[in-house]
Amino acid sequence: MNIPWITALVFLPAFGAIGLALLPKGEDYKFARLWSLIVSLGTLFISLGIAFQFNLSDPAPQFRESRPWIQQLGLNYSVSVDGISLPLVLLTTLLVVLSIITSWEQQKRPRMYYSMVLLLTCGVLGAFVSEDLLLFFLFYELELIPLYFLIAIWGGVRREYAGTKFLLYTVLSSVFLLVAFLSAYFVSGLNTFDIHALANPATPYPIAFQIFMLVLITLGFGIKIPLVPLHTWLPDAHVEAPTAVSVLLAGVLLKLGTYGILRFGVSIFPQAALDLSWLLAALAAINVVYASLAALAQTDMKKMIAYSSIAHMGYVILGVATLGETGLQGAVFQMISHGVISALLFMLVGLVYEQAKTRDLDKLGGLFDRQKGLPLVGAFMVAAAMANAGLPGMSGFVAEFLVFKGGYTQFPIATALCIFGTVLTAVYLLVLLQKAFFGSSPKALGILPKPNVFAYFPATVLAFCMVGLGLFPNLMTDISAASVTALAKQMQTQQTVAQTIQTR
Repeated sequence: MNIPWITALVFLPAFGAIGLALLPKGEDYKFARLWSLIVSLGTLFISLGIAFQFNLSDPAPQFRESRPWIQQLGLNYSVSVDGISLPLVLLTTLLVVLSIITSWEQQKRPRMYYSMVLLLTCGVLGAFVSEDLLLFFLFYELELIPLYFLIAIWGGVRREYAGTKFLLYTVLSSVFLLVAFLSAYFVSGLNTFDIHALANPATPYPIAFQIFMLVLITLGFGIKIPLVPLHTWLPDAHVEAPTAVSVLLAGVLLKLGTYGILRFGVSIFPQAALDLSWLLAALAAINVVYASLAALAQTDMKKMIAYSSIAHMGYVILGVATLGETGLQGAVFQMISHGVISALLFMLVGLVYEQAKTRDLDKLGGLFDRQKGLPLVGAFMVAAAMANAGLPGMSGFVAEFLVFKGGYTQFPIATALCIFGTVLTAVYLLVLLQKAFFGSSPKALGILPKPNVFAYFPATVLAFCMVGLGLFPNLMTDISAASVTALAKQMQTQQTVAQTIQTR
């Protein structure tokens, strides 16, 4: 009996959300949170089961399920995982469990809140495992709806503004992507949205069309990453979003952008990727330097970490731009590393805000004080800052080293600027630590209540992952190696063909 594990992975959260919707209105919030935790744990266990059965040496899609859906449109229900998507699936299922634990005391419309989190999970997982462009687009649009409500209903004072801004930007992203996907469908003449078929058309795509498509895809996913200057929605969304939503936004949702460029841009239009790799490298350098300088200028801890996320996504783009095995491996590793580190940072900022009722660095200080402050939060924050700055022994070091090693020979200037970004990262994080955790505590803060031990559980798990991936990077690289190598060889073959044509 062949069990449809991928389908179970994707739709278990959706059924969990429906179950919450069917609860009686007077049901206690404790049942809603317990139900959502059980469902999310089930999703996590399924993803771990898939990982344990995953063939590390096979670059082809695994656990594949494919069925005709709407044949008139060429739409199939086709899902699978490979070495690039599986790490992101594991990251998603882990962070959803931790985000539910982080929002354990959520009592404002709890049924709807946890339903939105579970629907968001369904959309993200569906996007990561889709092999069909239109199916991906449907899941991509599905995650938009619950995320908007999570910001606009449970966010801060300016939540409606932040939610609406996010919605408008994401709709623009969807327009670019829909035009690109439909163009690929009609120009290929294959009457299918299957990404493997579109990557191998009977007649090669004209180079002008490939470049047009890659530009559209980069614009569409560039809003999700986000790339400068398409980034302005993200700081507002992070500042207003609840802590758990910021965890999912930074840890998972931004990765849809980089994953999309890699999966649907580079893989399907490799010649355009080779021709425009310099542009991707330039965009990466701009992202890193601009966002790092912007982070340095912030006084709100959450906004500082938001700009830090924008900067660190630039490293992923630089890795993708190399189109080589080392750089691509670094890009995949950086997506996972950044997901873990940024989630930890937002959780810690949330703990500070819950106890101190402020995130303003000018109003904080002395949080390392054992009597008045939050020393354990400070200890976690120091570890996360070290990882974010790329210190050896942490996951951030491995990811950035691979990206810089892959990028330096091809794009020395862009890589040097990105390396300078790591210096800026250390500077603004030291500013954050010095202002918030060292020095004397302002009298206005008083003696802060200590979070309960349970509140530190998500941070402990993420810290363990952060250090574990830094000390044993093969836990991640072994999963992605075969798929990354296959993609790098595809790029090399394409480059060889292009050079042969030019010499004739």
